[in-house]
Amino acid sequence: MDATAADLLNLGVATVALIVSAVAFGFSIFFWYRQFRPIVTAMVKTHSGGNMGIAYDLVVLNSGSIPARDVWLEVADSGALDAAFGSGADDDNKKDWLLCFNAKDMIPVLHNGAQVSCSFGHTKSADRGFWKAGAEFPIRIHYRGWFGKSYFGEPHMLRIVDTDSFTGFMWG
Repeated sequence: MDATAADLLNLGVATVALIVSAVAFGFSIFFWYRQFRPIVTAMVKTHSGGNMGIAYDLVVLNSGSIPARDVWLEVADSGALDAAFGSGADDDNKKDWLLCFNAKDMIPVLHNGAQVSCSFGHTKSADRGFWKAGAEFPIRIHYRGWFGKSYFGEPHMLRIVDTDSFTGFMWG
């Protein structure tokens, strides 16, 4: 090979390496941008339980890498929520235990790795509690990132189940 062909080969290899590096850098920025955000989820968790019934908390958790601001929850399907109520759900209980779905009672700041909770009703045998055991209904979680970007997603299902045992059976 003469010097011109070798120079062209070196230039070609350097160009390919530059393109591969630029694409890898672009992917790195893309995935960093998707990870550098709050990720807020909610779940129903057992507060305490016994042979008479189970009391629940609603837990909201930020597992993302930065704090979330102005977090509020919304019921996505009011028909499914109504179907989840047991016979013990009266207007006073609904007023107290469903305050978490009021936008004016939003969580101002939820730090990364932090969680907050509130009372969220109870179940009793024969669906005599506030909730029917095993009921499900969808919610939407709305929040903003620390730099102002708003997030809300697809409906997120809440299930009214005993979280101390994923099968419902455990040593007594």
